[in-house]
Amino acid sequence: MLKNYIKIAFRNFTRDKSSFLINITGLSLGLAGSILILLWVMDERSVDNFHPDIDRIYQVMEHQAFSENINTTPNTPGVLAPALKEEIPEFGYVTTYRETNPLFSYGEKSFKSNGHYARPDIFNILSFHILSGNVETWLEEPNTLVLSENTAERYFSGESALGKQLLVNNEVVYTVAGVYMDFPANSTFRPDFIMPFGDFMKTNEWSLNWNSHGPRTLAKLHEGADIEQVNEKIHNFIREKDENALVDLFLYPYADQYLYNSWEDGRRAGGRIEYVRIFSLVAVIVLLIACINFMNLSTARSTKRAREVGIRKSIGASRGSLVGQYLGESVILSFFSLITALLLVELALPVFNNLTGKEIAMSYYQEPSLLLVFAGIALCTGLVAGSYPAFYLSAFSAVKTLKGTLQSPHRLSGETFARKGLVVFQFTLSIILIISTILIYSQVQYVQNKNLGYQKENLITFSLEGDRDSWWENFRQQALGQPGVKDVSRARSSFLDRGSNTYMVEWPGKAPDSSPLFEWVRVDYDLIETLGFEMAEGRSFSRNFEADTARVIVNQAAVNSMGMDEPIGRMIQINGVEREVIGVVEDFHYQDLRNEVEPLLMVLSPPDASIGFVRVETDDISQTLSRLEQVHAQVNPGFPFGYTFMDESYESLYRSEMRVGELSKYFALFAIFISCLGLLGLSAFTAEQRRKEIGIRKVLGAPVGKLVTMLSKDFTRLVLLAIVVATPVSWWMMNRWLNDYAYRIEIGIWPYLLAGGGALLIAWLTVSWQSVRVALMNPVESLRNE
Repeated sequence: MLKNYIKIAFRNFTRDKSSFLINITGLSLGLAGSILILLWVMDERSVDNFHPDIDRIYQVMEHQAFSENINTTPNTPGVLAPALKEEIPEFGYVTTYRETNPLFSYGEKSFKSNGHYARPDIFNILSFHILSGNVETWLEEPNTLVLSENTAERYFSGESALGKQLLVNNEVVYTVAGVYMDFPANSTFRPDFIMPFGDFMKTNEWSLNWNSHGPRTLAKLHEGADIEQVNEKIHNFIREKDENALVDLFLYPYADQYLYNSWEDGRRAGGRIEYVRIFSLVAVIVLLIACINFMNLSTARSTKRAREVGIRKSIGASRGSLVGQYLGESVILSFFSLITALLLVELALPVFNNLTGKEIAMSYYQEPSLLLVFAGIALCTGLVAGSYPAFYLSAFSAVKTLKGTLQSPHRLSGETFARKGLVVFQFTLSIILIISTILIYSQVQYVQNKNLGYQKENLITFSLEGDRDSWWENFRQQALGQPGVKDVSRARSSFLDRGSNTYMVEWPGKAPDSSPLFEWVRVDYDLIETLGFEMAEGRSFSRNFEADTARVIVNQAAVNSMGMDEPIGRMIQINGVEREVIGVVEDFHYQDLRNEVEPLLMVLSPPDASIGFVRVETDDISQTLSRLEQVHAQVNPGFPFGYTFMDESYESLYRSEMRVGELSKYFALFAIFISCLGLLGLSAFTAEQRRKEIGIRKVLGAPVGKLVTMLSKDFTRLVLLAIVVATPVSWWMMNRWLNDYAYRIEIGIWPYLLAGGGALLIAWLTVSWQSVRVALMNPVESLRNE
């Protein structure tokens, strides 16, 4: 019986090749798109989940109540880790770590590397696979370090790294104590090396203070520890160490810190998980649209199989056996589409990885469960796509089908209504995707082109390495002498994110319970001119006034926060030091546009400035950069001139949104293409059903244009209805997404006109192609059998 059903299935496929090809194409594309998204979602959810005992690993976080809104951060005091381990028995291992990117030199080789200072417990918390060396002694000795496998290979080219010495920043010699395997791509922690945190503390005494929050703290609890009780114990831990602290501690699962990385006023507010949810929904939408195509084409062509149903029922076939047969045909088609889809996925993965910045690979040998997952998707797709046609076909009356009176007019109208409803549904989903893509793209363009309050174009930034005070002034003067260089300065901040901040600010009239957090930037002369900040009042720092080192420039947000009507000449106290306000800059964005501009203080402190800025005005930027590189090599030999452009660095802040926009664009095109495939099949069926009517109308003198309009108007109404349904749904979804931005676009009418008009035009062209073809046929052929 099964063999017979399979034969019948393949005969039906070959008998109606156009429907078969449309179904295969639609299902294959739908499955391919869904599988790509599934692989991306699986990769996102796997990040940091490979560590053993991941459920016991926690990031120590702070709620900082320095202002009206609570600031949540992973930055903690450098002395926190040993104190927690000593005083709270539930802590098994606790480490402090902080990023660093020094210059390593070995012989003729010199490279910048990204790694961490850390305490030894880090090797007992995270999953380090040791290749050489004694992990029990790692980081115990000063001026030692451990390297990742790739870093060791880069410097020592296959030789044993143990005992080798590297010159760090052309100043200090470090000895290699061990080598560990590189962390996988789905790890947020992928250091090239680890150095002792004690070495960091020697040169950064501020990290010994309980009121300085910079390094991060990672902990692994003992098995069976109650996380709620631990959080109660550490809640006031820092307040007990520093009576002026306004900080509460809590533990946050390390496995969650990648996907759930957004906080708002002390509450978790989403993060990357929103994109995972969005694209999971997109995968379902794309697959649903493909399934709807199958349902529509199967039910539309049901009359061709009505006699088969009647004969089978007349010889005793039960409705259950018929349902099983038609579901089986659907599942066979789905698995055939799965094979095609997997081939498409293999071809698309390199491009997909480039778009997403991933390293996804389908390894069936290493992950055989993938095949089971894909088979499950194909099975569910086949059952969902074939469910309605199967139950619809099996319900035909044997007597009526054999007599040629298939259904009552009521049943026919019900079936037609369901089919039209499915068309409306799939175009609604497609239009929602198109509108979302347009709005995401518009928001990304808005944040990239918004006036930030300074000029980010033609602005070069670079890190000041080595003994910067010994060479900076020489570099500045020589750089200003180069053609095309307009301004040169330096600062402690990159102005792309928060850096140093303080709540220890006092001013006359300050409310006793007010402790706003101020961004605190140490700058050199000419910084305001180099970045193009606008002065609202007062002046910038000047070499003509030696006392400017005891003065301060504030932004307008700081003026508003302090409630000053006339700030120039007022005295404020910053970290216990009295400073006179000499200028107010217009507010500028030193964070991404998800955050409002917050209070900022600028103080003149050249020795603390570690980031250089060069403003260029020339058409030959490459030549200017070459000259600057030569100047830098002359005044600071041994350190590379690792420059970046400010506008490119700013764009990288929105890389996630840009990738989401790109992916949305491709999947919106996917969705509309699959929808139009179904529309093509339905319009072809409708035109075929009305061939005789069209022949008669042509004989009676109906023009081709009128016939095309007649055949197209029903589908046009359906797409218009889909636009009406999609508009409020997409508005609600995108308005919710845009609310994450403090500065955002307003949702106007044009995205809806563009998306709706585009979908309508594409659908009309799809239907019209079939309509014109039928309308141009010779009416003699249509009426030959009459």
